[in-house]
Amino acid sequence: MFTITRRRFPIISSFVFILLTSSQSGFAAWTLNQDDSALYYITSKAAAVSELNSFTELSGSINDAGNGTLAISLSSVDTAVDIRNERMRDIVFQVANYPIASISVQANGAMLAGMSAGETVQATFDAVIELHGIQQNMPVELAVNKQESGGLLVVLAKPLIINAASFGLAESVEQLREIAGLPSINNNVVVDFTLQFDAAD
Repeated sequence: MFTITRRRFPIISSFVFILLTSSQSGFAAWTLNQDDSALYYITSKAAAVSELNSFTELSGSINDAGNGTLAISLSSVDTAVDIRNERMRDIVFQVANYPIASISVQANGAMLAGMSAGETVQATFDAVIELHGIQQNMPVELAVNKQESGGLLVVLAKPLIINAASFGLAESVEQLREIAGLPSINNNVVVDFTLQFDAAD
């Protein structure tokens, strides 16, 4: 279930998150443009230190039925520090066993196709997030802007808070804390994103 408010906005140009895997039905009406998309998350450690991290490899689509999907390659994590990237890949995400995180959202395909250029729809969706082999349902508030090209710009209207413990990662985060010699690492991370979906040919 989701609620919708319609309004006309100028195209939203920056923000930052997540939508998983491939669509289950229908053809891809919009395909993610990785070069014009970004997904970030903010971590907190030692009580007062926050750091901005990102992923550089994203893929996804929205099909004609309105099934929106985003897959995130966890090996593409970028913390701006090589050794920290390695620790995130091997210790926290365990990419050898869990290479992909994903989010899927069911929207209304007819509504998306019928939007006018420049129109923005904001809605709260029930998203399915999969990470470390665990699925969780979470409400996400998204703003979708229809572009002159027919593409869709999808952003989080409100940042998303992901708890590592909810996805079985608390022990891995603690191991990372010990190796890094930190007094603490917050299990909550703040996720934000900009996703550019181009109209399929």
